[in-house]
Amino acid sequence: MKQKNIFKRSFMELSGCVHSHSNYSYDSQVPMAKIIKAARLAHLDYFTINDHRSRGAAEDSELLAEQDIFGIVGCEINDPSNKNHLLVFESERIITEADAAYYTKEYQREGAVTFAAHPIEKRQSNEFKSYEWTDRSNSNFDGLEVCNYMSQWIGTVKRKTNGLLRIMFPNFSVRRPYQESLDYWDELNKKGLRKSAIGSVDAHEQHYRFWGINLKFLSHKYLFKTIRTNVLIEKEQELSPQNIVAALGRGNSYIVNYTVANPYNFYAGISDKQQQAIFGEEIKLSESLKFYYQLPAICRVKLYCDGKFLAQQTDERGHFPISKAGNYRLEIYRYLRGWIFTNNIYVTN
Repeated sequence: MKQKNIFKRSFMELSGCVHSHSNYSYDSQVPMAKIIKAARLAHLDYFTINDHRSRGAAEDSELLAEQDIFGIVGCEINDPSNKNHLLVFESERIITEADAAYYTKEYQREGAVTFAAHPIEKRQSNEFKSYEWTDRSNSNFDGLEVCNYMSQWIGTVKRKTNGLLRIMFPNFSVRRPYQESLDYWDELNKKGLRKSAIGSVDAHEQHYRFWGINLKFLSHKYLFKTIRTNVLIEKEQELSPQNIVAALGRGNSYIVNYTVANPYNFYAGISDKQQQAIFGEEIKLSESLKFYYQLPAICRVKLYCDGKFLAQQTDERGHFPISKAGNYRLEIYRYLRGWIFTNNIYVTN
């Protein structure tokens, strides 16, 4: 983890991967020791386990003994049609055989922190099912996955024509979040709902049989070096799983594609002489308000307000003037690929 000073405020930044599966999930048989080793090799500060309808990992001896990395256990819920998947944290309940309208409200009533998993899914082959979020009238969650590595990767696979190529070069399949995912997120925020965005890996460890050879690929070791959600926690706060999850729920975070580069000295926020705000926070409109950013290299930086493109700069350090109220976020591109996607900062009158 790193300490960052932004506008004379001190934060601890934790880099981690959301949405992994372990040997407690019906579709994954990856030992916890292997997952922890992969997290250590990737220099993660935290990872989450969201097994399907199971919290068995919470009692795993390897995870309980881990002292250096926060292993955060939640679960993944779905409806009877296997749609509307929901990542659930801060609740011990496993709700099954219910529709999304019921379980989202139940978890919300409990005070759980929840995220709509892979709400937009695409498939080039009908060999692979899609598990999108179909209950669009339902926004009883704290945030949503606007980028899911596994979902986007499998959406490009046609087993007979490009399967082996996609296995050998998986990163070509995940160049940026789906525009439809960003649009869905922006629409929710334009309604004043203030939903956070996360990027996730959805790590299972895949198996593929080609010419009689059984291949294992997209392991936790590999995926932990791809899409991460980096969270910012005030230095005065305790570093704990609860505070990490709370920061994710508030949107005190940003999404990074680490296959592009490490954002080692990135920071951004909105401020004037009297006030400052980071991602997920609110700030009052003033004449001198600006959205500042600093990057480790020259990049294309795009500013959005309420989901609409406003301005663009190509630089490693700069600012955008803010002249009206709205929800402001940055998209940052390097090597023609999506690199950093921030959560919104809410500018109010």
